[in-house]
Amino acid sequence: MEGTKRMKAFMLLLAFTVTDPDGIERDEKVHVLSRHFDTQLECKHFIDDWEGTIRDRGLTTVQSMLADGWSVDLEHIGCTIAPELQKKT
Repeated sequence: MEGTKRMKAFMLLLAFTVTDPDGIERDEKVHVLSRHFDTQLECKHFIDDWEGTIRDRGLTTVQSMLADGWSVDLEHIGCTIAPELQKKT
């Protein structure tokens, strides 16, 4: 298609568990999609090279978005197929 920009196929997936202010782990999981990649292998190489930084900064970033007393733990770093989201115009 002319004028159509190809979307990158994979995204970095960070999966967090959530703990409430009483220290009880919730059933809800928080998934954060970040950074696009053309291939799954490119995504996996990124994780191999940056996992320590991702664990530190990803956890700190998501934790800073929560209300006082709530906490998250980073349970999984992986790659997933990028969802096809359409922009509202």
